[in-house]
Parts: sequence; C-alpha cells; structure tokens
Amino acid sequence: MTHTSTTTDADTLDTATTVGIQLQRIRRFWPLVLLITLGAVIASAVSTYTAEPSYTGRTVLIVSSPGRVPEEDAVMVRGYIDLFNDPAYQARLRDSTDLPPGTTFEARTAAASSMIFVEATTGTDVGAKDAALALATNFRWDVDAVRRAEKDASLDALRSQLDERRRLLTEGADPAYTTQRIIELETLIQQLQGDSTNQLQVLQPDAGIAMSEPSMSRNVLVGLLGGLVLGSVAAVLAALFSPTLGTSHDVHTRTGVNPVVEIPRGGSRRKGRARHLGFVRLATRAGHRRIPRPGTLAVASPNRTPATGQVARAIAEFWAGEGERVVLLHADLHTVTVQERTAADDAVTVRTALVRDLLDDPDVPLNRERFTHLLRRLRADADLVIVEVPPLTEDSFAHSACVVSDRTVLVLDRRSGRVGPTREAVELLADAELLGAVLVDPRTGRSLVRRLFRRGRRGESLATVRYERIDSLGPDTTTTSSNGHRPGRGAEILLSGEPGATP
Repeated sequence: MTHTSTTTDADTLDTATTVGIQLQRIRRFWPLVLLITLGAVIASAVSTYTAEPSYTGRTVLIVSSPGRVPEEDAVMVRGYIDLFNDPAYQARLRDSTDLPPGTTFEARTAAASSMIFVEATTGTDVGAKDAALALATNFRWDVDAVRRAEKDASLDALRSQLDERRRLLTEGADPAYTTQRIIELETLIQQLQGDSTNQLQVLQPDAGIAMSEPSMSRNVLVGLLGGLVLGSVAAVLAALFSPTLGTSHDVHTRTGVNPVVEIPRGGSRRKGRARHLGFVRLATRAGHRRIPRPGTLAVASPNRTPATGQVARAIAEFWAGEGERVVLLHADLHTVTVQERTAADDAVTVRTALVRDLLDDPDVPLNRERFTHLLRRLRADADLVIVEVPPLTEDSFAHSACVVSDRTVLVLDRRSGRVGPTREAVELLADAELLGAVLVDPRTGRSLVRRLFRRGRRGESLATVRYERIDSLGPDTTTTSSNGHRPGRGAEILLSGEPGATP
C-alpha cells in the first residue's frame, strides 16, 4: 500500500492567517501570558505605591525686541527652545549648574508667544524652584554671551571716540562742530546700552511649583498592557521552541503532516458543540468512497493517549447512527473500555470487543496473519470494523494493524504530542493508506472553576448509543473445506432450502 498525502485536502485548516496562528499559540500558552501579566501589574502597583511625589519649579524668560512684531520674536523663541532641549546642550548645562541629584528639566513655550518656560523637576519643592531659576539664568547668560561681548566692544569704541572729542574741545577745537559730535556719540551710547533685541530677560523668576504623584490606575493599566504584550511575545517564542505540537500549523511545518480536522476541548455547551462538529467532520471522511464496505479503519497515535479511544468511539457512533453495523475492536491491551450507561429505547448499537477475547489461543503472539484472519471474520457480519491500535512507537504490532486495514487515522494529542514520536509514526505509516491526521484536545469535562460553581444535575440523561460486548466468535464461516463446503453447516441447514444453505 502507498502513503496517501493529505497536504492538499480541501478540509485542511489552510485558512489560518499568520495572525490566527499566533493567536492559537498565545491561547495554548495562556498560563505563561497570565503569569507575566500579573507580574507586570504587581510590579507597577508596588513601584507606584512606594514612589515619592515629585515637584516641578518654573521660571519664565521673555524675548522682547523694540520695533519688531511679536511673531518675529516667537520664531526666535522656537530656536532657543530647540537649543535648550538638545541632549548635548542639556549635558553641558547640567555640568555648569549645581542641581539636586535626579533633576530633569526642559523648556517649552505657549503657542506662538515670546515667552520661554524653563521647568525643573526634582524631589523637593525648594530644590525644584532653585533649579529652575539657576537653569534659566545660566541659559540666558550663555545665549547672550556672544552678543554681550560684541555690544561691549562697540561701547568701548564709542566711549574712546567720546573721550577724544572732549579732549579736543578742551584744547580749543571748534566748539560748534565738536559739541555736536559729542552729543551724537552720547546718543549712540545710550541707544546701544538700551538695545534689547534678541536678548533674553527674566520675566518671572518664581512662576510657581506644581506637585505630581504617580497615578495608580494609569501605571497599573500601563503594566497590564505591557505585560500582555510581553507575555504574548513570550508565548509565541515558547510555542516556536516547544517540543510539543499544539496547533495544526505546528504539525504541518514540523512533521510534514497536515491535520484534516482539529478537535477542540469540551466543557461548555459551545465548546461541546464545536467538539461534536469536529468529530462529525472527521467521521464523514470514512465514507464509502474512501473505505469500502465491509471495510476496516485503524485509529492509531504515536504515543498512548485517551484521544485515540475518543476518536475511535466517535467514528463508530456516527456510522452506527447512519444504520451501519459497526464493530469497535480494541487491539490495545491497555485500552479503557466504554463505560456502560442506561441507553434509550431507540439507541443505536455498537459492538465492541478486545482482541485477546476473540483469539482462539491468546497465549500465541498476535501477528499480521492472525489479525488479518480475525478482521475477515468480523467483516463477515459487519459493515465497518474500527480498530483502536496500540501506540505506533511503543508496540511493533501497531504497524501491521495499520497496514492490513483499508485506511488509517493518525491521532495527535494537542497536549502531549511531540515532534520526534510524530515523525517516527509518519515514517512507520509510509506503506499504509493514511486517511488523514487529526489534532485532538482530549479534555472533555468542565474546568475546575466550572465544576465548583455549576448547578447540580437533575438526573443522568439516557445514552443514545448502546455498546454490546463481544466475548467470542462463532464458527469460522469465512473459509471453505477441501470439498467446497463451509465449516459449521450441518445437514439440517443444507436441507432447509433457505438462502445460503447451498454449499
């Protein structure tokens, strides 16, 4: 037999987007996300609770140039603010100013005004006020230093000329001309001394102090959002490097097998319905077009998992409900038999049996020939025989059971399925007819919280499927004797004239 690829099957989960894949990984590792988020929230709350209030002092500078419109001064103010807030200049200003440890400072303006607000934030109100004034003063003197030097040089030159004119006047120079020149020089000196163009001035040395305390709600919200982001990234990385297979995308990319169906966990009514629809979707794949009737379907998994039995029972119950004669054969000696429940009157029947109960000599090791003969006898009175096969990587007989079956379903446990055993199982099934792989979450019940708070049951519902145990098989009618008669047919049967009585 040949291995049937399922990577192009129409039922595969190929509609998952990249975002959907990451969300599946995050949901899979939600405890990690929760742990990191709680840690971030607690850290934010503790740091906020223990943080001291901060104080912000403010000093106001102004640029007022006579004969110039305020809009032109506002452009100059914008340049001053950019210079003050430059990181390199702030480092220089910090070195030249005596500031309390941990002081932060910045400059800003209000709309298009000619005022500069120098703000300093530190742990005390007095320190904040003094730091703001010191920073504003140093910035003012630093900015005006070049212009002040040029202004002083111009004043010195004018004063020298004034002194020279006064000396000439005392030595008998023309009084009319010399006096006029002296008046002009004195006027220029006064104008230059009063010129404040582009000059920073302290408008208000103490413009107030504001106290601010950390906001508990805001910081906790930031911690919550940051924890969710960090936890989500950690969950995605954990899924990428995890040896387990938690999503269909992981199974496909890391083992080459594309699950045809993904069965979610049960619990709530919504989850239970999604789980039921997943099993129905899988069972319909075992129809007459893919498995001839009578036929055999093997259900196998790489390692021991309750999901194997869940898949086998779900397929058996579905086709029994469709009116077919179904036998559920447990080839795994460690299997858990179905719990008998009171069945409804119209319940369908699934016959179930253990391989060891049907063998003529249970002490003789089971091989491919004996198992093939057993399947032939079961198919004589059944439309579909579903075999729950032992784990492929733990029992050498599992491979033979899959090979002699018409089709095989590979069951992968979402919680415990690992890359290595899955790859090994795929290699073992290379010469078997693979119907498809299914990724199953074996959890069927409610979570602990739901079980604690759910309401009590009014009564146990009746089962819709009745399981009948087969302890032994009748005479072998699948072979013929040397003279063409089938064993187990007595003379009374041959002479009865009923259909099938003729040898």
